[in-house]
Amino acid sequence: MGSLNRDNLTKEELFSRFLQLEQRVEEVEQENAQLREKLQEKDERIEELETRLRKYENPHTPPSKRRSGTDESPTSQDDEDDDLRTDGGTPGRKDGHDPEWRSTADPDEEIEVTCDRCPECGDHFDESVGVSPRLVEEIPDPQPPEITRYNRHYYQCDSCGTETVAAHPDCPDEGQFGVNVIAQSALSRYDHRLPYRKIADRFEQLHGLELSGASAWHATERAARAGRCEYEQIRQEILDADVVHIDETGIKRDGEQAWIWTFQTVQHTLYAVRESRGSDVPAEVLGEDFAGTVVCDGWTAYPAFSSNLQRCWAHILREAEDAAEKQAEGEPIYQALRQVYVALQARLESDPSPRERANLQRVARRELESLIDRSVPDGPVATLLGKIEGGLDHWLTFVGEPAVSPTNNAAENALREPVVLRKIIGTLRNERGMFVHETVLSLLATWRQQGRNPYEELRRVVSNNEMISRAHAVPAVETSG
Repeated sequence: MGSLNRDNLTKEELFSRFLQLEQRVEEVEQENAQLREKLQEKDERIEELETRLRKYENPHTPPSKRRSGTDESPTSQDDEDDDLRTDGGTPGRKDGHDPEWRSTADPDEEIEVTCDRCPECGDHFDESVGVSPRLVEEIPDPQPPEITRYNRHYYQCDSCGTETVAAHPDCPDEGQFGVNVIAQSALSRYDHRLPYRKIADRFEQLHGLELSGASAWHATERAARAGRCEYEQIRQEILDADVVHIDETGIKRDGEQAWIWTFQTVQHTLYAVRESRGSDVPAEVLGEDFAGTVVCDGWTAYPAFSSNLQRCWAHILREAEDAAEKQAEGEPIYQALRQVYVALQARLESDPSPRERANLQRVARRELESLIDRSVPDGPVATLLGKIEGGLDHWLTFVGEPAVSPTNNAAENALREPVVLRKIIGTLRNERGMFVHETVLSLLATWRQQGRNPYEELRRVVSNNEMISRAHAVPAVETSG
């Protein structure tokens, strides 16, 4: 079409064209408004994603959390999502791993299931031509509680006047609940993560045993007081260890900030709930004269407690990777730091002699010093180099001591269960709650490390009747000496 000549248009045609242009302008403005609204939504989404990125992909976030990309706890997933993996993988074992099958139990009873006639035509069968066995595993019907009255006779010595009350191994020193109720309450709380109200409901549904949520709490507290002696034994084992992994994370105490610490060796795990995050906590738990090596992160409480440290390489490598993403000068530093770590790991696989280990330490230290001497502008990379320099005496302890791990993954893993419980229970109410929390968690974690059955072990410690008094049920360890 050729262009229109405005000189040939009538006044009416010009007015009509003007109205059309006005209408088009209005349509464009509406389209612009819609575009601005969409841009606003996109900006809000970007801000949300950046917030999540800062939360989940900062260098101090463990790799498992960084992969998940969600802040929901496993328990918050719907039942229909139970078989979904939060780390992007698929259910089941990884490729190349052998499958694991359930062991087949021997039957306690055999029942012959027969049929005398054909269900189609009604003709009688002469005899069976084979057997199609099926094993069915069933649990007994819920059993009512057994109520026993122990008539505990008491005596008075004619010689000294001492009064004695006879004891029975199945009769607790206090309360009306037996060993199984106490053990099941503690296990339901800390293994099955049930609220005390639900624990009470479970006892009533399965056994017809009526008790309140408060009674379930008191039963769990008795389990903690019964196991406190073993808690102290665990602490003594850790105190005497050559290497201890330590870490801490936040927890609420009556809504206020507190901390749950973990102290872990190969065979023992101890938790301590304190209102402090300072060096006074490891000094209290391990003693100020602790001579072993502490594997830890970069928190200032650790060098304030001990000079014999192994700083966690997993932390510093994550920080280096994060700095490289934020500042171009960080990429060669991250790669160099990673190469030092990988080379050391490869060399240590051959179990070098003490002399060779000492030489490796010297060479690796020079590599770290060369990184520190690099000139970089202020920013994340300068901060990273400052951290490497601040821990220079503690990055290479694992090279000289074969029993020392270069990472603190063991302690971080030990904190996963308390973190899940923290999301469920919210806050500990008081010192008694702190006492129960640290005691039962320590017992269960240690027994699992040692391949022992937590339920049987809880029954054992409760049956021993070594329950400490409520007055001593406070979150503090016994001083040695």
